Amino acid sequence: MSLRIISKMVIIALLVGLTVPVMAQGPDAVQAGAQSAFADPSQPAGGSSAQSSGSGSTGDFQPAKIEIFLGYSWMNSGDILTGGKAPGKVLTFKLNDAKGGFLVDGSYFFKPWLGFTVDTGGHFGSNYDADEIYAGPTFRWPSSGRMTPFAHFLMGWSRLAPGNREQDDSLGLAIGGGLDFRVSRNFSLRLAQADYEWGSHDFRPNNPSSIQAARLAAGLVFLGGVGEEVPPSSTCSVNPTEIFSGEPVKASVSARNFNPKHTLKYEWTTNGGKIQGQGDTVSIDTTGAAEGQSFTASVNVTDPKNKKAVSHCQAQFATKRWLAPTITCSANPSSVEVGGKVSIHCGAASPQNVAVTVSSSYSGQTASGTDFVVDTTGFPPGTVAVASTVTDTHNLTANTSSSFTVRPPPPPAKVEPPPPTKLELSLALHSVYFVTAQPTTKNPDGGMVASQTKTLEGVAADFKVYLTEYPHATLVLEAHADPRGTDEYNLALTERRAARAKKVLVSHGIPEANIETKAYGKQRELSDEEVKKSVDATPDLTPGERARIAKNMKVIQLAANRRVDITLNSPGRPLQQSVRQYPFNAADALTLIGGREKPKPAPAVKKKGTGATKKAAPATKKAPAAKKAPATKK
Repeated sequence: MSLRIISKMVIIALLVGLTVPVMAQGPDAVQAGAQSAFADPSQPAGGSSAQSSGSGSTGDFQPAKIEIFLGYSWMNSGDILTGGKAPGKVLTFKLNDAKGGFLVDGSYFFKPWLGFTVDTGGHFGSNYDADEIYAGPTFRWPSSGRMTPFAHFLMGWSRLAPGNREQDDSLGLAIGGGLDFRVSRNFSLRLAQADYEWGSHDFRPNNPSSIQAARLAAGLVFLGGVGEEVPPSSTCSVNPTEIFSGEPVKASVSARNFNPKHTLKYEWTTNGGKIQGQGDTVSIDTTGAAEGQSFTASVNVTDPKNKKAVSHCQAQFATKRWLAPTITCSANPSSVEVGGKVSIHCGAASPQNVAVTVSSSYSGQTASGTDFVVDTTGFPPGTVAVASTVTDTHNLTANTSSSFTVRPPPPPAKVEPPPPTKLELSLALHSVYFVTAQPTTKNPDGGMVASQTKTLEGVAADFKVYLTEYPHATLVLEAHADPRGTDEYNLALTERRAARAKKVLVSHGIPEANIETKAYGKQRELSDEEVKKSVDATPDLTPGERARIAKNMKVIQLAANRRVDITLNSPGRPLQQSVRQYPFNAADALTLIGGREKPKPAPAVKKKGTGATKKAAPATKKAPAAKKAPATKK
């Protein structure tokens, strides 16, 4: 069987075996094959995702798995063979311009860029005929556009039949490539295919041992295994899928089946915050998003250069509920005496591990922090409650309380005052009294009647003796005034009275360092009841005097408050205070109400023997009553 016959059989087999299955395959199978071979099956990692196919298509072409080329082919060798058909006659054959030719290729692509090709063709010229069957690898650029360049390396059988020789079958090869123009989904035009051909044809002795030629072809390419065009699609994801309100969320989209040469446009929206950024990955600020709810992040992916290339997807995320912090507090020790200290310790934490602050209050006081100390000095005995509050960064709070007991201090041991000494018992401390509104600023030594000066002289005499045994003792002079007059006037008046009494004591030998003065004005007025008791306790008043005192009690009450009290203050010894008793027994005591009563005259005595009665001594002339001081003066 000749090589030409074999070539024709291969061409028929290619047409029948390759074209018919391509036309007969169902669209579902084609689509499945195309997607498995050319689609990117990867999914974005992490987060929640949702995939959505877009509307329309990309308008681009998917690479075919099967290509069948049918076209016109021209071959030109340029080699010259010399020989003869008949004896003695020599002919020369130039192997060129085999114009009447065809070429049939069948290719199957294992990958978008790599396939296997079976090539056969026939070329017929006036000087020679040539046929070939080759096979080998084909490499193409799997573009989604219209232009697809390719290259191949083919080897197989080559037949060459010059016009004056017998045909020769031998090994041949073809190296070349070409350019296809995509017309539609299933058809392309091969604009050009150029091959270098070599055959080991040997027509020696007068001819070369191999033949070289150029082969050019063009024609129609049938495409199979393209499948349906996969529409654009996208897959969305968010990470993390659960957050607390205010935490950021990362949203991403993976777009597929778009033209990789075009820059895509991404339009993000969300109902759970604010989109920050642009592109296929953005951040969502969830500040203000409600707790415990689900939200959606959506994106529209479009190709600005192809309005039909559109895809949409969305992904969901949720906010978690913020849990309130917890707190427990305890007091140590649980019971102290007044003045003791108690340590308060609080354990506070947030389930979200955020910072917390602790504040506490007790008995009108406040404290901050998880540990503090309570000083119970000045606390009343009883139970003290400590209220504590913990607050987190979301202003959620929790409360607790602790308590401790404050015990009263034990009663102090009863200390019996030392008994007064004989010297202390001998002291006669008496308050001294002044006349109304005396002394004055012009006469600071006035206002003390003779009887009161005598009283101070006695106090000075006793105190000098007392100082010999207790040199650190002091006499405290506390001056008072009756309630008439202003506060300022009365205070100045009592300062002068205390100074006058001090001057008398100093003049009788008492050191100034042992005398202390205090002026009270009218702050410590004796009550009416206290004055009345003082009158009742005075034993040497006559009934008439008591009657006059009762009738003039208001005058006596005022007089009883114009005084200077004397207190003996000796370290380590009990205080001794002067007797606050108005000196009714003094000769000049009742001048305000007429003075003391005149004694009654003695009865007459008769002489013995004469019957004459001896006349009693004439009665002393009654002194005129002193004028009553005006009541408005001090």
